[in-house]
Amino acid sequence: MSLGKVAVALSGGAALGLAHVGALKAMAEFGVKPSFISGTSAGSVIGAMVARGLSVAEIEDVVLSIDRKKTFYLLSPSIPLGGLIDPKNFVSFMEKIVGKDTLIEDLEIPFVAVTIDFRNGNILYIDRGRLVDAIRSSISIPGVFKPFEANGTLLVDGGLRENLPLSALKKFNYDTLLGVNVLKTQQLKFEGLYAPIAPFKNPQNDKGDTFIDRISNAIQIARQNRLNHLPRLTYIGYQSLLILMTELSNREIQICNPDLVLQLNLSKLQLWEFWRGQEAMEIGYRESHEQLTDFFNR
Repeated sequence: MSLGKVAVALSGGAALGLAHVGALKAMAEFGVKPSFISGTSAGSVIGAMVARGLSVAEIEDVVLSIDRKKTFYLLSPSIPLGGLIDPKNFVSFMEKIVGKDTLIEDLEIPFVAVTIDFRNGNILYIDRGRLVDAIRSSISIPGVFKPFEANGTLLVDGGLRENLPLSALKKFNYDTLLGVNVLKTQQLKFEGLYAPIAPFKNPQNDKGDTFIDRISNAIQIARQNRLNHLPRLTYIGYQSLLILMTELSNREIQICNPDLVLQLNLSKLQLWEFWRGQEAMEIGYRESHEQLTDFFNR
């Protein structure tokens, strides 16, 4: 089955985005080569390398070069004036890979990076200018990286509005629209759910007469004890970010109706664990290969 010209959208997801490399490897084995490519945040990093002409093997080598020490070097902390992390080491790293003065309009594959105008919230599709600047703007998670100053405004991570950048590809004349989403989580319901609030009763005051009653009470006590301890602030922020990006990706899929979205479950990895690139790529390859097999068999 020929897919013709394939437009590929790579989602954001920080370190989880390294799984895009495995997905691209699986795609290549099925003869799927991007004719157009878009990326948000981590997806813009991988997408930029593909558009620049790097092979999957070359990108794998880049990912495998990032150990714990290099992660902390690339994400070195800064005085928090707009962001906790100084992006200069990461930008220098990317300049060596894709070229300091490489222009998007000169790439082998047409490429779009998604960013947000922080002052008004508008989505911006960067398809011209310096490639490293487009990457820098797209990865600028508010509060983590200082916003990128360009054209008299501040640019931040495109994941705030379009984490799976399918819409960014609408200007291209493609035959097949394909997305890779590294934030596969529980499918969120679009409609609101009406539910009563029923506090837990104190099971310790209800001893129960049977063995089953005692087991039930023990479970209730354990559940009550867990609720008595609020999660750490970092977890609350982390889970909030996942919920937001998952919702945005799901809505983008609903709006654009792509031919296929490779949904990758990377729940075993954390957003900042860039040193686990081997695992991320293996998961990306394995799950993408399975989903592509099903797709072509249909």
